[in-house]
Amino acid sequence: MLKFRNVKALLQPARWWTIARSRIFDPNWYRAEYPDCDAQGWNPISHYLLEGAARGNRPHLLFDPDWYQRVRGALQRDPNPLIDYIKYGADEGFEPSPYFSAPFYRKFAGHFGRLTPLGHFLAHSPASGVAPTPLFDRSWYLDNNPDVRRAGFDPFLHFVASGACGGRSPGPLFDAGWYRMKNADVRDQGFEPLPHYLAIGAAEGRNPHPFFDAAFYVASAHRAGVTQENALADYAERGRDEWRSTHAILPPPASPAAYFEDFPWRRPDDLPAKPAASFRLLIVDIAAAQKADYCPAAQLLAALQTLPDLDIYVLTDSESAWMLEGVACLDFAHPNMVLRHAGVVLDRLFRSLKFRDPNALVIEIPPTTGRIVELCAAIGLPYHDATSKSEIDVADWGEILQRRIGYRAAPRPTVSVIVPNYNHAHYLDERLGSIFAQRLTPDEIIFLDDGSSDDSLTVAKAWQAKSSVSFAIVPNEANSGSPFKQWAKGLLQAKCDLVWIAESDDSCHPEFLERMVASFTDREIAIAYSDSQVTGTEGEILSPTYRFYTDTLDETKWLSGYVEDGAREIAKALAIKNTIPNVSAVLFKRSALQAVIESVQNFRHCGDWWTYVECLRQGKIRFCPQALNKHRQEPRGVTQDGERATHAVREALSIKRSIFETFQCEMRVVWLSLAQTIFEYEIRSRALMNGRLGFTQNQELIGSIDELTQRLAMQRCEFPDDALETAVFLRVLAAVSVDLSQTERANIVDLVLEELKEVAKAIQSRFALLS
Repeated sequence: MLKFRNVKALLQPARWWTIARSRIFDPNWYRAEYPDCDAQGWNPISHYLLEGAARGNRPHLLFDPDWYQRVRGALQRDPNPLIDYIKYGADEGFEPSPYFSAPFYRKFAGHFGRLTPLGHFLAHSPASGVAPTPLFDRSWYLDNNPDVRRAGFDPFLHFVASGACGGRSPGPLFDAGWYRMKNADVRDQGFEPLPHYLAIGAAEGRNPHPFFDAAFYVASAHRAGVTQENALADYAERGRDEWRSTHAILPPPASPAAYFEDFPWRRPDDLPAKPAASFRLLIVDIAAAQKADYCPAAQLLAALQTLPDLDIYVLTDSESAWMLEGVACLDFAHPNMVLRHAGVVLDRLFRSLKFRDPNALVIEIPPTTGRIVELCAAIGLPYHDATSKSEIDVADWGEILQRRIGYRAAPRPTVSVIVPNYNHAHYLDERLGSIFAQRLTPDEIIFLDDGSSDDSLTVAKAWQAKSSVSFAIVPNEANSGSPFKQWAKGLLQAKCDLVWIAESDDSCHPEFLERMVASFTDREIAIAYSDSQVTGTEGEILSPTYRFYTDTLDETKWLSGYVEDGAREIAKALAIKNTIPNVSAVLFKRSALQAVIESVQNFRHCGDWWTYVECLRQGKIRFCPQALNKHRQEPRGVTQDGERATHAVREALSIKRSIFETFQCEMRVVWLSLAQTIFEYEIRSRALMNGRLGFTQNQELIGSIDELTQRLAMQRCEFPDDALETAVFLRVLAAVSVDLSQTERANIVDLVLEELKEVAKAIQSRFALLS
């Protein structure tokens, strides 16, 4: 009887009907999720009121009681979270889950009537495909999760039900994998990335995406009310359409004006589409209307158009004759542009130009308020004031451009594309299609098939038959067992100035070649490469950039483009690890590659790393920060047998010994380099061969370690007493290793430091013998 009275007290008709009328409670979903409801013969709502709410049960997939109670806090007025939301929380602006935004949903739904926002969505919108949050992008999610598309699942409900907890991102604005990697505590405590960011991370100043700096976004906001907590939502709903920058250097994610080319440039109909030139100029003419009898901007344009290998863009605020002059124009006077904040447009445009072309030049005619020169100075973009009539008439613009941006007109180098392939028929249409889609057409394609057992040759011959470019197919009857032997074979066939080794399972952006070829106007460049997207087996984007890999060395070096002396690049970066993760992103000077190709055939695993180092002994390197390459990572992309046999470790040590023999590396770099190798060895031991002997105890490595310590002893290399920098470096490596628990991270750092001390003892012993 007592139990019956308690049930009657809980199941007041008003509370039961409050839930039933809300349209939120899903009886069928509740029964499937909590089968004890049926086992006890309960009505689902009654079960929820009596037991479910107290247990934390969800009344619907899209109502998250843990989330709701966390954000509601002390303001919760009813102990039942669903009833509190229906009666009070919805009206007070609290959301039912991290995946629901009532203000955003209202834009589609209008008024909710007597229903809560969630109730209205569930009653009217699921079939329409509308997602109730600006952070979810239906098309993006389907494109990047082909399994969801094939299964026919509703993408939003799939994300909420399993995608989020499985580490998938909701759209291009929030990178779940990056957020999880950068925040070890999120992994340790088992949080889903997006709920953690919205409930905790944003307020703590954490960033949602490698291209989104919330503090920068808030500081540059031109309207009140933008905070770190709502910065991402503000950008999702308004900022990206306004072309707002989200980072001091990087382009904003998913913006219609992320990159320089994305702006609404007006081009005359007779301006032919052509590959971008090596040098880019932006003429800024936003002064008051000029006198009819004198137009210095027109004279300037006439002078510049006589010079080859220049792309000229014009920014103006008047309906002028630019469209007749054969240049691309961004017209502030256009109705679509008048509505935009001029300061935001200038900031985004100049930052996108700097990101694309570190040495592009802004030419202003005439200066107005000084804001152009100030903005150029703030972001490091070269600026030239072209107000002098005499300079426009008589100056040698070739000399001016050479002085300001290294201008040098030169014939375009020719390009050989080598496509080494083994059993990648499934990817060849995408790979070869991306080569033929290049805006700058290569001069020859050499397809190397390494004894494939699939339909690779059939696919390649189909492309060969319709190719307007020289297309050679060179098959092996049996597999060579080495990609680097194939590289050498392809290089023997290549006849052009530059060589692109385009691996058969990767693909690239149509601008890849033109951007990389432009680097070689500097005759000293030996290697040019771009950043890469990381994609999965079905083309899904796993990471928009490889900075997750390079940031452990330097969080700023790879943010922007650079040109570096080869020896310095080796001594500061490649001495520690291979900072060029994918050869498909690289364009080589053929003469530099030819000097390397014989020795690289001795490698099974690290030949790409060796190639980069040896090429950079001969010249400079140029990096493009835009991800123009797509690197496909398969689940077993690294040969595990090689890792088990420690062959790859021996190759890495031989490369490092060669570097230490011939380059003056700082002692800190030497120890960071050894720390990186030992850390990777221990990580692989845990993943592949748990229980494998430690680095210095592994008999298969003794010879390589002896050779290395002999070299370091000759250089009087001593392990620092405090080893603070090395320990910090190792902690960073451990923190971003997503498969390590908090305890494992601490243990592996201590283990590597102990191994480093053993190496230091071996160096000291050898030094004593040499003395």
